[in-house]
Amino acid sequence: MADEEIQEGQEEGKKGPNILLLLIIAIVVSVVLSVGGAFFLINILGKNIVQQAQQQAQQQAQGVQQAPQIGLAEIIREGHQRQFMLKGGNEIAIVNALQVKVGSDDCRAAIAEYNVEILEAIGLIFITKTREDLTTVEGREILKNQIKNAINEITGFVGEKEKFGVIQVIIDIVVITSAY
Repeated sequence: MADEEIQEGQEEGKKGPNILLLLIIAIVVSVVLSVGGAFFLINILGKNIVQQAQQQAQQQAQGVQQAPQIGLAEIIREGHQRQFMLKGGNEIAIVNALQVKVGSDDCRAAIAEYNVEILEAIGLIFITKTREDLTTVEGREILKNQIKNAINEITGFVGEKEKFGVIQVIIDIVVITSAY
């Protein structure tokens, strides 16, 4: 019996350290998983926050670029009448004012820079027109559209940049008269 008690004591002694060892391993594993999981979540969320901040900054920067700032640019000041020859050379159109609505300050600056080229292009447009072209509503709209396209082409506001260029043409043709 004494031998049996000794063997049972040794078995109990072996069971004790095994349970304690398993408990320590379980605690260590759970701590490692918790710390690893927390690190992983912080890392992922941190990247998402940085990416969201970068996207918002890009959108705001694009929003500033995409929101046209409509302003007025004068090509011919009101009261500074300009004469343009019409088709055939027998008639002229006297323009009292020519203003354009633009979508950006850059376009306004480009119009001021290329004013001579713009006036030349407008003269070439007028020389293809007749009195009848300029006295009808449809003819005036075509003229305005041609002037708009010419200015945008000269200033470089074409394609995707067109919304920052000339948006609308405002022209005051005082009279169409004979050249003599």
